[in-house]
Order: sequence, then structure tokens, then C-alpha cells
Amino acid sequence: MEILARVLYAGITTGAIYAAVAVGFNVIYRSGRVFNIAQGEMLMVATFMIMSFISFGLGPWVAFFLTTICMLFLGLMIERLVLRPLVGQSEMTLFMATLGVLLVVNGLGNFVFGAEPRLFPEMFGTQRWRIGGVNVKLSVVLGTILIVSVVMALAWFFKSTRTGLFMTAVAEDHQTAQSLGVNVRRSIAISWAMAGIVSTLAAAAFMGGRMVSPDIASIAFVALPVVLLAGLETIGGVLIGGLVVGVGQAAAARWLDPLTEGGASLIFPFALMLVLLMIRPQGLFGWKTLERI
Repeated sequence: MEILARVLYAGITTGAIYAAVAVGFNVIYRSGRVFNIAQGEMLMVATFMIMSFISFGLGPWVAFFLTTICMLFLGLMIERLVLRPLVGQSEMTLFMATLGVLLVVNGLGNFVFGAEPRLFPEMFGTQRWRIGGVNVKLSVVLGTILIVSVVMALAWFFKSTRTGLFMTAVAEDHQTAQSLGVNVRRSIAISWAMAGIVSTLAAAAFMGGRMVSPDIASIAFVALPVVLLAGLETIGGVLIGGLVVGVGQAAAARWLDPLTEGGASLIFPFALMLVLLMIRPQGLFGWKTLERI
């Protein structure tokens, strides 16, 4: 039971990290039909921005507040300079634009912040408890609760508010949404601002006590199976997707890695992604497209 408890704790907390990144993908896609492959880079920028403000002598929560504002404006700037001129273009064109953002931001991140790992400060304290044989870290528990609350709030926003419903219409088709009077540019701008804010929350919640470098942006690729498992259009579904991937990866690390020299936990999320794409391409909670012939 103690081993199972450890696996569940590791899986749930890791799954929450993946869900925090995945919801950034889904917010932008649901609000503008743009698959933002640069979401990991936004997390990386938020992480190092918090650390930079702290290095200037500011308190951790002042640094968090300033970073939230900066990431909001960064999201708006990317939308204004890169995505706005492409409204109405194909999904592939928009995807390639975000790929360009990924490459530029990744290069700038390595240049500005350097490749040397640094210790991210604890934002929620360093308290630990041993419960049922499991070392429970307060900051991780609080971070998980924070992300779950944020995801549930976003799910409510998109389902129950007028603005959220208008933004959801954009995910169907830019031209159709515009013909219905929906401001597509405004919708996409709000979604990028939201993604920037969520990136800051994810950095504050889960980077505490970790050695970080610009390579942390690669966590977005591990979060992709969560996105595809839940479905690109869902918001709350990323919590289920994160739980499945996180617990499955933790179980593979505990019981299969010793037999595969550490390979099982690395390939599990992507193997699951491939199987799901073959069985249910739209994900567990994604919208199923019906085409008339």
C-alpha cells in the first residue's frame, strides 16, 4: 500500500503539472482554432521572469504579480504581431506561425537567461509531512489545488459566460464566427492573454525547489498526450487527461523502468497518445466533427 500511495501521489502531482501546461494549449485552440506549439516557451519565460524580478531584490509574490502582468502583455503582443495578420488563414498557417514563435523565444531564452540551471525559489513554503509513508510537500499540494481551481474556473467561463460562448464560436471557423458578429481578433487576443497568465501560475505552482533551465520548455511536448487524450476543445477535461498520463507514467517508472532501463516512463505518454489517435482522434471530451457529403 505504501508503494501504491507513493505512485498515486507522484502521478497526481505530475499530472497536475501536465494539466497546467495543457490548459494553455486548449484555451488558445478553443478561442481561436490556433494550436500554440510555443506554450512551453511561455512557461519558460514566466519561470525565468519570476526569478529575474526576485534577483532584483523584489519579494516572491511581488515578482509573481509583475510577471503575471508581463506575461499577459507578452501574450497580447504575440497575438497582435504574429496571429492577427493571419486571421482567416488555414490552421496549418497558424500552426507554423506559432512554431516560428517557439524557435524565436527558445533562442532568445537561451541567449538572455543562459543554459546554466538555477534554483527556483519556493513560492508556497518548504513544509513537508510524512503521511502513510509518503513525503508530502506543501507547495506541491497547494500548487495542485491552485491549478485544479484555475482549470475549473476557465471551464465555467467558457460554458457559462457570454464572452466565453462567443470565444468558443471562433473555434468552429473564423469566417463563420465573423459572419455572426463575433470579434475574432478580440477572442484570440483574450485567449493569448489567458495563456500567458496560466503559464505564470504553472511556474509559481510547480517550479519551487527545482533546478530550472530554458530546457524546461520541453515539458510542453510531454503535455501533448494530455491535450490529445482530453481533446483540444475541452478545458476541464485536461484534469482527467493529466491524471491518466501522470499516474500511468508514475506506475511505469515504478514497475517497468527497472526492466527497461528507464525507457518505459519516457515512452508511456507518447505510446498512449498514438493508441488514442487511432481509436478516438478527437480525444475523450473533444468535439466530434460531422461532415455532410
